Amino acid sequence: MYKALVFADRFFTPAVFEQATSQVPFWEGVQRVYYDLGWPEVPFCYGERLREYVPYPQEALKEVEEAEILVTQMGLVDEHLLQHAPRLQAVGCLRSGPVNVDHEALERRGIPLFFAPERSVEAVAEFTVGLFIAARRGIVRACREAFLGIWSQSSYFDYALAPLPLSQVTVGLIGFGKIARRVAQLLGPFRVREVVSYDPFVPQEDMAMYGVRKVSLEELLQAADIVSLHVRYTGENRKMIGEREFRMMRPGSIFVNTSRGELVDEEALVRALQRGVPAFACIDTCCEEPWCGKHPLADLQNVILTPHIAGASRSTVESAALEIAQAIGRYFEEAYLFGKKEAR
Repeated sequence: MYKALVFADRFFTPAVFEQATSQVPFWEGVQRVYYDLGWPEVPFCYGERLREYVPYPQEALKEVEEAEILVTQMGLVDEHLLQHAPRLQAVGCLRSGPVNVDHEALERRGIPLFFAPERSVEAVAEFTVGLFIAARRGIVRACREAFLGIWSQSSYFDYALAPLPLSQVTVGLIGFGKIARRVAQLLGPFRVREVVSYDPFVPQEDMAMYGVRKVSLEELLQAADIVSLHVRYTGENRKMIGEREFRMMRPGSIFVNTSRGELVDEEALVRALQRGVPAFACIDTCCEEPWCGKHPLADLQNVILTPHIAGASRSTVESAALEIAQAIGRYFEEAYLFGKKEAR
């Protein structure tokens, strides 16, 4: 019988993984040992090489000694842990980008890493489109005013200030990966005027399949009423949206970031919003998470600011848990068939 050490948390619960493994016959022969690391109540830590992780308890070093499988979501998987895992054969991480796992240490051991690059596509795309609507229709601002006892109906029925419907809006998607493609699909029923995208790695033919026109970054910024960021952070693209890019945006435009905070120069964004272009911003990810005190954007009225919750849907963790359970199961079964692992 194999043994799996599982770093669970308040989102990736033991019950979620048990439900996933019940659908994969391989896991009937796997002993599972769980540690609840407490995320998100326990915040992330950031190291020199690994980031966005929650440390494991010292007892896990003893438990991992006999484990062939390690599964985590936010739990740290570093070289120190791996040094205590002589029998380890596979690692699964329920994230689209496993930044909490030491890839190099795994490669040196020849241990495969399985992760879930598409786990939050649906949830983040839905959240993003929701921000488009909330920002354009002033839903959050109207709610704040109502809570203050202000009947502000007259300011919303002012023709000069009333927003255009989405059918008369151009949406610009910076990056055209899985989430941006799903956003484009969700916008279909709204019959937006046009969806354009900037992504140097995606050909026009691929974008055309989604009814999207490929443009340069400059053209996108100058043409779009809504600019939405969907780029994977690499380190090299840090602050790719800054003072220059904000100055190119249209008056009345909206800037949305449900990608990564490090992609945006936040100080430049604050200055731009104070100038009034863009007119509004929806920010779900920030450079420093969690915030240390009040975030500078929170002092502005033309902002929707949320604490990195775009992916907070049950489908996100359930689909990832099943994907990882299936991937590890296939790996061991194929390895057994080809004589690379001991039989159960």
